[in-house]
Parts: sequence; structure tokens; C-alpha cells
Amino acid sequence: MAQSAGVAPNFMTIRMSSLQYMYNYKTALNRAYKKQADLMEQADGTHIHRGSDNPEEYAKLLRYNVTQFENNQYQQDVKNAISFMNTEDATLTNMVSIAQTFAAKTIQAAVTTNTSSDYEAIAKEMYSGIEEVLSLCNRQQGDRYVFSGQRDTTQPFVLSEDYFNRGVLKTLDTAQTKFFKNHISEGDSFVYQMIQLKDDAGKTYYLDTESGDLLRRQFVDEDYKQLQTLDFVNIKSAKEYVEDMETAAASTDATVAAAAQAEMDNEESKYSVTKKLLDEGIYSEVTIAKDVKNPEADEFTVAKYFNSKGILIDGTDTTKLKVSVPVLDADGNPTTDSDGNAVTSDVSLSFVTISQKIVTYNGDFKHISMVKENGATDMISDVVNVTGEDAFGFDLFDNDASGNERSGSAYLNNLLTVHGQILKEDVPWLNSDGVTLSNAAHNNMLLAQSTIGARLQLYTNVSSMLETQGDVITEDITNTTGTDVAELATRLMEMTSLYNMALSLGGRILPVSLADYL
Repeated sequence: MAQSAGVAPNFMTIRMSSLQYMYNYKTALNRAYKKQADLMEQADGTHIHRGSDNPEEYAKLLRYNVTQFENNQYQQDVKNAISFMNTEDATLTNMVSIAQTFAAKTIQAAVTTNTSSDYEAIAKEMYSGIEEVLSLCNRQQGDRYVFSGQRDTTQPFVLSEDYFNRGVLKTLDTAQTKFFKNHISEGDSFVYQMIQLKDDAGKTYYLDTESGDLLRRQFVDEDYKQLQTLDFVNIKSAKEYVEDMETAAASTDATVAAAAQAEMDNEESKYSVTKKLLDEGIYSEVTIAKDVKNPEADEFTVAKYFNSKGILIDGTDTTKLKVSVPVLDADGNPTTDSDGNAVTSDVSLSFVTISQKIVTYNGDFKHISMVKENGATDMISDVVNVTGEDAFGFDLFDNDASGNERSGSAYLNNLLTVHGQILKEDVPWLNSDGVTLSNAAHNNMLLAQSTIGARLQLYTNVSSMLETQGDVITEDITNTTGTDVAELATRLMEMTSLYNMALSLGGRILPVSLADYL
């Protein structure tokens, strides 16, 4: 039906129930309360407590938290490492000082004017020093032995009560090392050695376990110097010279062969002198490589006769080795038969030993790493401990070519050998081998102390760097999550006022039954 003109339209009236008013009021009040609560939550100085507060800033916060956790862990590692290395550094410093005294006492003992009482006094003082070193080697930090490797609950070094027959080695000095091993050893902690043997007549021989040569003592101690005067820089060059001359003498070139033969026939020539010295002093490819107990075994290894600590395996010095050596005439020249072949004779040799106490290392050779910074693990600079091998090196009895495992107490046992030789008043041995061994022991301990000292300084520097990084990370976190206190106080007062006003207004306009609960 059409609406009549002048009549007002009929609008439908919409009524809101009391429940709807109460619902809307409650929702608005809760929203105001939540804003007030959120502001109150920021009173701890942080405006981000969950990802929904600010997803972008929260992602940054997570990264900063991870970095801060790593930094705290590295700082703790560094503190532990510095504490551990401080103990080692102080201990090694004392050991180096004692080792320096050993070297001085060895030189003092090598003086021929000493009396038997002098040797006894020197040996007693040296033995006391060895015992002091052993005590230092067994030092603990808390319940951890600092020189035991990763087996740090086990006492590392133990001195035997009994005496054992330990092999006596020929330790090459600097000049001998250069000539026989072609190695320049100036202040090295590593020593080059040969095994000492003697025949039934008491003559001493040295076995070079690398070349297989058996050398006369006179040649190693003195005669090799004549080869140096002939401009041979090492034993290899002298051998090669003789071989080259003999090859030239057999040349098809008549001129070359004649010149070489003339040189070889001249008894005063360089060739003749060199050949004589080598023939008298070195017995190459001798049958010393044979194991008498097992003739089928044609390879000599140190481990067949000595354990890693240098103790003769059967506990005696009666183990015999058969060797074929050239027969020398009255002038000391090798003799030949009618066919020109060298005349040899079998000689029984036994190892030279000394009765002494033995130090055993019960730790392992594993290093302890304490990571000091983020990035790839550095297996060298992260190492914070010193093992027995690091402090006391290795010798011929336990090096890689010996066939034995490392002993971890090589130079300690070498020092006990020096002590034994002082008691025996073996001045020639002390003058060469003894002084060299004492210096090597000192150098090895000094190297270990220097290494730990350098790492200690490195960790100290890293500690300062980590503290600075920690401050930067904390500042980054504060900048990301920090609350403006003044602004927060203003907004909180504002929201508190609004909330209180909403409560007051609600109490006036809502039904009494509902307002009673507000």
C-alpha cells in the first residue's frame, strides 16, 4: 500500500537488552585492564615478553640470547682454563729451574778432578732434585692431576722401589747429530741416539737403528772428525764419494777409469783415507739385525729387546747378538783373503746396561681442550694441559721407529741414568752423553712451560675480549627490549586513571545487581 502524503515513516525500534549492555561494558573494561596489565608488566624494564609483543624485535632478542649464552659459556671455559694453566705454569717454572740445576750438576760431575766423595755428593743432590720434580709432576688442582692427560684422577708418575737393567744409549751431541743424522740440533729438546753394545773383550760399539750400521766407538767419538776435515758434511756424503770412485774405476771410459784407479791406489789420497776410516769404523749390513732367539727374523727392532722405558726385556744383560765384523791387521786395516774378499769373524755382542730405578707414567696422552671462542675448534691453541710426553719427551726406546708405545717418562729415566753414571764416575760418558741429555731434558721442560705460558697469555687476552663482547651483547639486548621508564610511567598513570573512571562509571549506569559485584 502506498504511503499517504504527510504521514511520518514508521521505523522499527531496536532495543538492547541489559545483558548486551553488560557484555559490551565488560569487554571494554577487560580491554582497559589488559592494557594496564601490559604496562605494569613492562615495569621490569623490558617491553618484550613474548613473540606477539613485537615479532621483529623478538626475533632479534632470540639471536642475542643465544649469543649471550655462548659468550657466558666461553667466559666460564676461559676462567677454568686460566686457573688450570696457572697451576701448570707455576709447576713447570719450578721444574725448569730444577732441570737447569741438573745440567749444571752434570757439567760439574764431568770434571776429572772430582773425588769419590764429590761424585756421591753431586749424585745425592741430583737424586733429591729428581724426587722434587716427581712431586711437582704429581701436583693436583682440586682432585685432578694436571699432568695425567684425560686420565686426571690417576696419579701420573710413580718411581719404582726396585732397580732394573736399563739400556745405555749413545746420545749424539750437536756435531755428531749433524754428521751422522744430517740434522742441525741447536738447543733441540729431541735427542738422536744409538744403542750401546760391547763384545766379550769389552770393546764398545754403537748400533744406528735407522741405518742398520754398527759403528766402532772410536769412529763415532773421534775418527769422524777426520772425514769432516776432508770436506764431508755427513756420513752419507762420505759413503757416496767412495761408491762414486769405485764406479768410476769400473767405467768403460779408459781415461776416467785410469784416473779413478790411480786415486784409489794412492794410499795418501782422499779416497784411500776415506775408505780406510769407513772400513775401520762402520760395519754395514751386518748380521746384528738377526734375533738370536728367532733366527728367521731378519729385522732388528728395539722392541724385541727393550720395553718403552728402556728396560732389557729379560731383565739381564746376557742377551747376545751375533755380528760379523771385519778382521783388522796390526795396523788396524781390514784384511782380505786371496780373492780380495774382506775377512770377517763372528763376534758376540751384549747390550750395555745400567742398574737404576725407573719412573712409570700412568696417565694418557690425550689433551684437554677448553673452547675459548665461537668458530672452528682449534685443536692446538685450545689445548690447556701438559701430558707426560709433552713434559718429558721421548728417546730411542719409545720413539716412532722403536716399535714401542710412548712411555711418557723418557727424560726422567734419562736423568736417572745420568745419576747412575755419576755414581759410576763415568767421566767420558758424562762429558758427552750426560751433558747432552741433561740439556735436552731442560730444553724439553722449558718448551712445555713456554707453550703453556703462551696459551695462558692467549686465554687471558681472550677473557678480556669476551668481557667486552658480553657488554656489547647486553647493550644490544637492552636497546632491543628496554623500556622508556618516563614514557611508561606516564602511560601507566593514564591507563590507571581510565580504568578507575570506567569502574566508577559502570557503577552508576549498570543495574544495581551487577554493580554490586564491581
